[in-house]
Amino acid sequence: MTENQRQFPRQSLQIEVELQFLEDETRTVITKNVSQGGLFIKLANSEHYTMGEMVNLSYKNPHENYDATTKDGIIVRHTDDGIAIAFIEIEGF
Repeated sequence: MTENQRQFPRQSLQIEVELQFLEDETRTVITKNVSQGGLFIKLANSEHYTMGEMVNLSYKNPHENYDATTKDGIIVRHTDDGIAIAFIEIEGF
């Protein structure tokens, strides 16, 4: 068995996330797992979300005492049951 080499270990947590993509309406989805570097969201229509596109996420962060959190992320993987999103930090101008 190979050693897990992820920078941020995943935690199997189901939390509600408000997902905003391009001009779509905000929708509430459920995570499959969460890490400090990103999350995996369960979706029936993952093909609707384009690889490499940026999304905005709002949720109660389990890594920060469930404080209200808003983050930007990039879609980095599709599967039949959802999408993986990596968090990105955008520096202020």
